[in-house]
Amino acid sequence: MVASYSNTLHTAGTFRGWRRMASQDKWLRIHNSQEWPDYYDEANVEDLRRFFDRYLKDMDNGWESTPRVRYAVHDFHGGDQVNVAADAFPPKGVVSTKFYLDGRTRTLKTTAPTDDVSAAYDVASNPNAVSFITRFEKETVIVGYPKAHLWVEARGADDMDLFVLIQKLDAYGTPLQQFTIPNQSARAHDVTDHGASILRYKGSDGRLRVSARHLDETLSTDDVPAHSFDRVEKLSPGEIVDIEIDLLPIGVAFHPGEQLRFIVSSRNLVGTMMPGMREYTGVNGGQHVIHTGGRYASYLQLPI
Repeated sequence: MVASYSNTLHTAGTFRGWRRMASQDKWLRIHNSQEWPDYYDEANVEDLRRFFDRYLKDMDNGWESTPRVRYAVHDFHGGDQVNVAADAFPPKGVVSTKFYLDGRTRTLKTTAPTDDVSAAYDVASNPNAVSFITRFEKETVIVGYPKAHLWVEARGADDMDLFVLIQKLDAYGTPLQQFTIPNQSARAHDVTDHGASILRYKGSDGRLRVSARHLDETLSTDDVPAHSFDRVEKLSPGEIVDIEIDLLPIGVAFHPGEQLRFIVSSRNLVGTMMPGMREYTGVNGGQHVIHTGGRYASYLQLPI
């Protein structure tokens, strides 16, 4: 399997296929670019040829010595790591760490706040989002499956479409992003600036309609929630529910002083999947409330 963290169409399905593949003889390579330049790179063509030669022509070419997982780590400063060898994904030693949302300080903390404080936004307002930030004091690499566990409420509506995004910020709070296609022409800039994110990696994102929050217990894990999508559970006035949102797999390095921002919004934060597509219109109305701390310890879980 060949995957990237940034493909708006294929990332989730490719990693899901990898996890659920029955064969024990499987290999995963995660690159740091977009599918077409990676696919036609001469080294990658030869890599694929070796795999086909081994299993279609039965050639004894030593393919089995290839690391079971080769992954990339985005740097956003031009220093990406590629083909990092591992036996599994996430790599061994990665620990799923909870960063709790603090509605009072709008920060992410490794201990849950004791007070129940909510953060809210009006769907019709600008910005229609709330965000929470943490700063890394030492070199930190996040590789694996992030998820969000949130306690939410809809005021003035019976449903919510929620979009979440993990962003990397520099030490001064500037959001960082990078091109995934080696083409920074004016045309490429024009395409991405009009809503398409296929050329530009902005971070790991996820989405959920809250009435579809029911989890499939047979497929869900602690790291990757899976929803059954077999029922509609509308919200009652004043009802606070907990939801889990799986975000796209991630591989990002944070240098000392750099920050991570977690955003919750009623709109798609990364743009349309393809150029020329219309923006998705959700079922949102009224006010979205994200509860934090106390009985409602919302958190972002990161593989560190």
